[in-house]
Amino acid sequence: MDITGLTSALELGSKAISLFKKVKDLLPDSPDKEAVDKSFAEAEQAFKLAEAKAAKELGYQLCKCTWPPQIMLMIGDEEYGERFQCSKCKRIWSNE
Repeated sequence: MDITGLTSALELGSKAISLFKKVKDLLPDSPDKEAVDKSFAEAEQAFKLAEAKAAKELGYQLCKCTWPPQIMLMIGDEEYGERFQCSKCKRIWSNE
């Protein structure tokens, strides 16, 4: 798996969703705006799920405090393994 291409694609997807959300906020209130809002929420969740799946494939730990799962980042080494922490719930997981 090409990590550079993957991270670039994920960054572009995230930026695109953010830009579209800003444009959506400029629309006048209407049933169409509600439908667009719902579609963006679904797209954002699908993107987060794809991001978590890619992270898992790359060997990252996932925290199950939310759905889609949060990606846990390494916060240091212990004597017998790495330590990871969820940025959302602050749970620490040790790879012992």
